[in-house]
Amino acid sequence: MSDFAPETRFSPVLSVYNEASISKVERVVFLSGKLYYDLAKTAETRGLAERVVFVRLEELCPFPFKEVASIVKKLSSAKQFLWVQEEARNQGAWSHVEQRFSSVMTSLGMGKTVEYRGRPVSAVPAIGTGRLHTLEHASVLDQAFEGL
Repeated sequence: MSDFAPETRFSPVLSVYNEASISKVERVVFLSGKLYYDLAKTAETRGLAERVVFVRLEELCPFPFKEVASIVKKLSSAKQFLWVQEEARNQGAWSHVEQRFSSVMTSLGMGKTVEYRGRPVSAVPAIGTGRLHTLEHASVLDQAFEGL
């Protein structure tokens, strides 16, 4: 509730990480929306909470270049930067944020890119059956932690 108190303001980017354990961070996962809660729970369950930092973009337009650059700079020792989304590749925010992330990485002189992880391109917004949706969702979660 303290976030709604007087004298507070909207934050376009939210991330939680321990300054003391930045050197342990191997992967930075950018995302938007409720997927964060499933990813955070999965990271905790798999014992990866210190190795993965989640950065939630609460505002996509205008893109928060300054805030994203600040976080990337602090976490520049991470081996990998990802964008993870539930939606199909051609239906979520990826098409909007891809070039913007590229601009941030280039402006910081990073030799790294932000990679896409999520559902493949699809003509439909949903698979149509609950069982298949559950499998696709589990696949998205697995992709976020693949290789850790």
